[in-house]
Amino acid sequence: MSRLFQAGILALTLCGLLVLSSPAMAEVVTFAAGPDQISSTGVLDIAENPYGDLFFGTDNGLSVYNGSSWRIIHRSFTDPHASLLSDHVLAVEFDGDGTLWMGFPNGLERLEGGAWVILQDQQLLKSLDIHGILRRGREMWVSAGNAGLHRYLDGTWTWFQPGGPEGLGCNYITDMATDPATGTFYAACREGIWFTDDTGESIRFSALKLPRLIPDPVRGIHGDPFGGLYVWNASAVLHFTPPGTWRMVLTSPDLLQGVDITDLQVGADRILWVATNNGIYGWRDGAVRDHLDTFSGIGNNAVKRVYLDSAQRLWFVTADTVGYATMGTQAQAPGAVIPITTFELPTTPVPAEPALPELTPAISVTMTSERPPAPPDPLTGFLQGIQAFLKKLTGG
Repeated sequence: MSRLFQAGILALTLCGLLVLSSPAMAEVVTFAAGPDQISSTGVLDIAENPYGDLFFGTDNGLSVYNGSSWRIIHRSFTDPHASLLSDHVLAVEFDGDGTLWMGFPNGLERLEGGAWVILQDQQLLKSLDIHGILRRGREMWVSAGNAGLHRYLDGTWTWFQPGGPEGLGCNYITDMATDPATGTFYAACREGIWFTDDTGESIRFSALKLPRLIPDPVRGIHGDPFGGLYVWNASAVLHFTPPGTWRMVLTSPDLLQGVDITDLQVGADRILWVATNNGIYGWRDGAVRDHLDTFSGIGNNAVKRVYLDSAQRLWFVTADTVGYATMGTQAQAPGAVIPITTFELPTTPVPAEPALPELTPAISVTMTSERPPAPPDPLTGFLQGIQAFLKKLTGG
């Protein structure tokens, strides 16, 4: 039996063991842009109503999924006051009464009892570019252009001016989140993160001191259902526990060297779902527990957004598709980890790279020979590496 054939058998065996050790996805469902599906894969925001219907704000109208079918709502040019303000839906959210709020580049709109309520009054909204909406209890927080934050509470609008007396240091808000355990409200921007624990009429903001662990600009924030706040940028995810504890959760090399982090969600089982340019990673207890990519059926490894609904379906958005994944019925063994190592069989011999200088021990032995030793066989090292990995994997 040739050694190359042996290498092939070992590699196939390894692949089989990795498949058996991976938790199966019960279902991956994808939707392409079309009149009977989602209106566009350019999803800008996602929200769920009290009945479990999903609302997708897109760059081509509002798409609603009720669990079995889609409904698409566009701006009506025949009756513009009884339709969307624009087909470019930047933000969607539901208030405590189940009323749908939508943000557009040209104003704010609510759908109250079947009636469209439009707000374009710049005495109340200092900018009409409504790119973010977040509910906190009875409050609705709205980010508008470079005008900082607005809050709606019991029929009253309040403007929190950047650099104003309330202490907000943000101009253009890039993300908002709340800590479910404490109710603390957080707003992220290029300048940093500001927060407030206050409610009611009197609101004061304070700057959250970021550690040097995350030197690059913050890309997003997400409230931890178990208490605290997740903060991430392209290369790292941190967890903040009030009043001042920071913990590094993971860096992109923990997933795969060169991975770019784009979004994040937290599951009821404490799995951290991390969207990247190499699929979606499920991270828990310091290790990768799941990895969804094109082989799993998500269609495109460059994932732009993830969202967990109340049924714990993990929704994902790529340039090509929108879809969701549900976990399989077979529970994963505690402590099981999916290896992310990739093996390639050697094809044609390649010249060995020049060896880098190495530290030598205090005592060394020099051997001479009439001819230099033959270069190491790359296939031998490959076989030894696979055999060592299989031995470690099987406990042999």
